[in-house]
Amino acid sequence: MFKKKVRLAKRFIEISKTLSQLGFYNVYDYFKALLGLEIDEKAQPKRIREALEKLGPSFIKLGQVLSTRPDIVPQSVVQELIKLQDKVAPIDFDIIEEILKRNYGDKLWEIFAYIDPKPLASASISQVHVGYLQTGEKVAVKVRRPNLKEMIELDAELMLTIIDFLEKHFKTVKEFNLKGVIYQFKRTTLNEADFEIEAQNIKIFRENFKDYPDFYVPKCFEEISTSEVLITEFIEGIKISDIKKLKEKNYNLKLLAEKLTDAYFKMVFKDGVYHADPHPGNLFVLEDGTICAVDYGMVGFLSKTKKRYFFDYIVAVTTLDINLALQFYEGFNMFTPYTDFNNFETDLQFFLEKYHNKKLEEIDLKEMILDIIEFVRTNKLRLPTDVAYLGKAAINLEGTVRELYPSFNPTQRLRKFVTTSTKDYIIEKLGEVRDSAELAFYAIFKLENAYRLLIRERITFQIVFKDLEELQLFYKNQIHKIVYALLFIGLFLSIPLFKIAKMDTLADLSLFLSFVVGIFTLYKVLRH
Repeated sequence: MFKKKVRLAKRFIEISKTLSQLGFYNVYDYFKALLGLEIDEKAQPKRIREALEKLGPSFIKLGQVLSTRPDIVPQSVVQELIKLQDKVAPIDFDIIEEILKRNYGDKLWEIFAYIDPKPLASASISQVHVGYLQTGEKVAVKVRRPNLKEMIELDAELMLTIIDFLEKHFKTVKEFNLKGVIYQFKRTTLNEADFEIEAQNIKIFRENFKDYPDFYVPKCFEEISTSEVLITEFIEGIKISDIKKLKEKNYNLKLLAEKLTDAYFKMVFKDGVYHADPHPGNLFVLEDGTICAVDYGMVGFLSKTKKRYFFDYIVAVTTLDINLALQFYEGFNMFTPYTDFNNFETDLQFFLEKYHNKKLEEIDLKEMILDIIEFVRTNKLRLPTDVAYLGKAAINLEGTVRELYPSFNPTQRLRKFVTTSTKDYIIEKLGEVRDSAELAFYAIFKLENAYRLLIRERITFQIVFKDLEELQLFYKNQIHKIVYALLFIGLFLSIPLFKIAKMDTLADLSLFLSFVVGIFTLYKVLRH
């Protein structure tokens, strides 16, 4: 326990030094700027992003998680965090080789003919090297950074300590549920660092796109991959952001934008499994014009029910159906105790009316998502992880296709997927009617059973008050004040008694302690 506290203190000092070099002289001030708790004109969103990049792997990943939480972070900061460059200083190849030997032992050079010591890419989670198998196949060797899990655990603990401090001194901080964000960051980062999970993700995507000609998923060599090392097919292609080279090779840029958008909408509206990080560095164009995505560590999943909620929301916008739109927010459990329903309904009506008269091809996807972000933040809604990741991925996608072909609008392609889903939508709605009929039929028996249970067992209902936690904290503070006041009085009254008994040393000690306790009691009273 003591060693852990020492490590936390060292890490805190290290972070403080880094932030001070960037003009943030206090860790707490930095977090206040990040969360928009205090407006500081000097703390521009760009400087906040640069600080996260400078602080290293854990904080880059935290920034990526926060970029999906517009319910917590101001919109201006969110748009900057989306640009986070996941690039860090490369690790020496001797360390990489040690990790490879730990995973493969004596079989290392029986599996590989050669691994290039120069890294192809170095990110917060891993480092990638070009390799050749003994069979002659060219592969990408993705190696997890050393001691990554320990660093994530340590930084998560430090962040929780900082949040504890902020919650004590800023009432609004508790409303954000920042501890939930840190647990989310820890869970998602550790999952992303487990390459056995990524290997399974690749397997799912290869199955979903096996008969799809315009999108390619690289092969994963599962038999020689581990939780620490991932071996995939090496992709020879042009980065989708290299517009100059694509033009030189005479690729149809509009067609590429359409292919990428169609593949992404297929993931979301048909498969329910989508690549959650479609930034230009992860996308390549192959020789035949096929789009290829790499890095399947960050993947989002949408159940059949959640896909239906998204489809319902699109229908709600096109039909101006506020009740159908409400089902989306209820279905994703987005309401919080701080949501004002009168304002919510007014804002929702305004949002629906803004987009109601527009054709799909006239809707700017990025503008619409940013409007939703503002809507979520204004109405103090809770943003579920799957919705947040989808929003971030959609903004990345929109940015990528706009760079590829500036006049292209991704929503032009949405109609293709919405119309093909109508049949399934009707079938699902008929299924809902059937389920409702069954529920109504069995409800009589369920109610009778519940009534008998109430009579027989005499069930006690508990009422949970919304402000109970604040009430408990209030009484706790009052009790503390009373205890300190009694202690002060006791010490103060003991001084003359000790003097009468000619115990001068104890009298002086009581005087000193009563003075200290008195000052502390006064501080407590004035503070609250």
